[in-house]
Amino acid sequence: MFEQVKKSFQFYGYAVIQILIEPRRFFTELSGKTTLMRSLGFCLLCSIFFVSASLLTGGYPNPVKMGFIFLFNSMGMVFISAGLSYMVMVMTLGRKVDFGLIFSIFAFSSGIVLLMSWMSFFFWFTEPWKWWLVYTGFKQSCNFSWKAAMLNLVLTMTIQFFFLYSLYLAFYKG
Repeated sequence: MFEQVKKSFQFYGYAVIQILIEPRRFFTELSGKTTLMRSLGFCLLCSIFFVSASLLTGGYPNPVKMGFIFLFNSMGMVFISAGLSYMVMVMTLGRKVDFGLIFSIFAFSSGIVLLMSWMSFFFWFTEPWKWWLVYTGFKQSCNFSWKAAMLNLVLTMTIQFFFLYSLYLAFYKG
């Protein structure tokens, strides 16, 4: 048990360093080195760091409630993005890869930017970087051509934008 936890944290450290230094190489090796659980664990660890940093720097009246909201949001957006992307891929390119690989790409891309996105002004840097990492993952892990990767990326971003905007209109606009 301890050995497995140790290996998981070693992989976590390896993944952070590789994504920061050599993202193309990391995503090239991704399909052979990770599982759905490893990807989920990586994203969960990054989300916990994000939640902790956000709560420590923000003056929230109810930090427990906000912590759950931040955690649900950071993990939920990975599932939503991966699900939308997989649906777009199936509709436009066919079933080229399984959902686990698409989820892994989004989990690692989103997870690494969560380490910095607790600082709100970094949004303008982290969000484009996340989508570039997803594009790199499509090309390197899924072996998509640049056109297929770009098509999947742009359609996923567009659908996600309109989905979130419709939620805004339904729940927040008076």
